[in-house]
This record gives sequence, structure tokens and C-alpha cells, in this order.
Amino acid sequence: MTVLKAVMAPRSGELAHGFREIDLYDLPRECTAEVTGLYLTGDVDQEYLTEQRPLLDAFVIRGGRVVVNGHVQRLFLEGLTKWRKLEFRDASDLALTRVTEHPVWAGTDPRSFLYNTGTRGPVPFAELERIGVAGFYGRGCYPALPAGAQVVHTIGRTRAPIDYDYPLGAGRVLVHGGNDLLQFAGADRGTARLRTQLLRWLEADDE
Repeated sequence: MTVLKAVMAPRSGELAHGFREIDLYDLPRECTAEVTGLYLTGDVDQEYLTEQRPLLDAFVIRGGRVVVNGHVQRLFLEGLTKWRKLEFRDASDLALTRVTEHPVWAGTDPRSFLYNTGTRGPVPFAELERIGVAGFYGRGCYPALPAGAQVVHTIGRTRAPIDYDYPLGAGRVLVHGGNDLLQFAGADRGTARLRTQLLRWLEADDE
């Protein structure tokens, strides 16, 4: 099993924490039969991916899995919908609510994703509320969802979907409407397991 992480930088297929990192523009060559999962960072070239839609659709339909990070504005995969920015005033407008359990986020507290701080080491949530900056996880939503979608997290008091998962053929697509999920996998947050669980999900090893 191989899981690709497609980035906007030259890469030669080196392994990093279980992911084989590739240059996005090498995707047609690298997406071979042994690949089970594809992780797309939030800054990927969506125009280029739109040109690769037949490849991406076929990959998922035959059983592959894709994680899409960021703000989708080009529908480069069947079932994707467009991201919309939220109007927000304070942290409560950006807080996450988990509405469905999902293997990628298993054992994590949604509150642990809300704040960023320059303080090293674990910080109690009450202290994060006092000194932290909210909104790095996401500041927008996906108001329209594809058929069969399962919402994992909603954001803010409006409970708008920010993370969702949907089936496509024999495969699945996981969409996160914010900064790369791997940025939020850390021991200080108590979320180190997120990286391992993302990899396992992309390997289809969660069933």
C-alpha cells in the first residue's frame, strides 16, 4: 500500500511519516495501481487538478481515498462543492462541534483544534482561551454537500459543515475546509494520533 502526499514543491518520492511526498505535477505518473490514498495539501493548484479530474475520479471510483484540504473553488473531483468564507466576530463563531464520529479524528477533542499559541508544551484549555488565537483550523464552510455526505464537524453557532466525508464508487473522499490537517497533529495538543489515523484511513485500513 502506498499513500501519496501531493505538495506544491519539487519532490522525489521521499517517505515522510509514512506518506510518499510527490510534486503535484507528477501526479499522473505517480498515481499507480499500488496507491491506495492521496493527500492534497491546501495550497495545491486547483486549475491543474481540474485538468486531472478523469484520473482523480477513476482513482476514487475504483476504491482509492482522497483527503482534500483547503478552500475548494474548482470542482476537480466528482461530488466536491465550493467553500464559502464565514462571517465571524469571536472564537465562538469558529468553535468546532463534532456531529459524527470518524476514524481520522477518533480520540481527539474538537476544542484542541480551536486555538494556536506560541507557548511550548501542553496548555490547559482555559489558558488557551485567554492567550490563544482562534481560527487556524478553519474560517469557512461547505454549505452544499454531495449525496451521501457524512458531516464530521460543524463550525460556529450556525453549525455550518467544515469537515465531511462522502462515498464515490468504491472509494471515499474526505474534505477539510481549512489549513492542512497534518498541521494539527501534535503532542502538545494531545492530537498526535491524528497523523497515524489519517494515514490508516488513506490506506483503507480502518474497516
